Amino acid sequence: MSRQLALRWSPAVAFYQVDLAEAVECLIDWRHPLHLPDDEHPEGRPYKRPFGSLAYIMEDRGRRAAAVVLASTINASVSKEHGWHRYNTVDLARIARSPDRRDQQCLRAVLRITREYLVPQWLGTYANWDAQSAARCGGQPQIEALSSTSLPGTPGHMYRFDGFERVRTSSGPKGGGHQHPSAANAIADGARGLWVYRYPEPIRPARSSSNDGRAEARAPREPHHAG
Repeated sequence: MSRQLALRWSPAVAFYQVDLAEAVECLIDWRHPLHLPDDEHPEGRPYKRPFGSLAYIMEDRGRRAAAVVLASTINASVSKEHGWHRYNTVDLARIARSPDRRDQQCLRAVLRITREYLVPQWLGTYANWDAQSAARCGGQPQIEALSSTSLPGTPGHMYRFDGFERVRTSSGPKGGGHQHPSAANAIADGARGLWVYRYPEPIRPARSSSNDGRAEARAPREPHHAG
């Protein structure tokens, strides 16, 4: 087998769409601040958001180096001032890297690849989300923005230097009703920043691509709040 063909079969660096459980396993193993062990979950906190999601792993020659989880936004409105809402914005719910020293500088690259290559795959994943988006966005589903939240006690430089705007700073839910208290409340002062990247042109279905991930395709469940 030629070297070129071997690299095609075994890429040096690659992103794969995976089951959410595999990404959460990485978040726990890598001690992501929102997935540290506690009295209720001695093996590490699970991912509890009940919304639609897409999970990805970045591998470096077969070694898991970073994890990303895209999800439907928690709140129906992301920013009324900017016109961002649940059906034109995708949330970067998790972005994390391996603690291996080789991965210390990888997250800005992971963020950029997620923004440009992974987010478009959201279109066509959830039929109800697409229908709701089309109804609100002129007849065609589209993604106008990518949101993410910086953890309490962190300045959010990774987002700022990649074109994101900090929309607001707030604390998470305290619990009660149907909401669980946010694990981020216990980090630093509990205040986290909401950062949003506005795409120069909305992403529409023509830009989305089929899933060519490593795992066999599975039908994702509809977002909990897609109505």
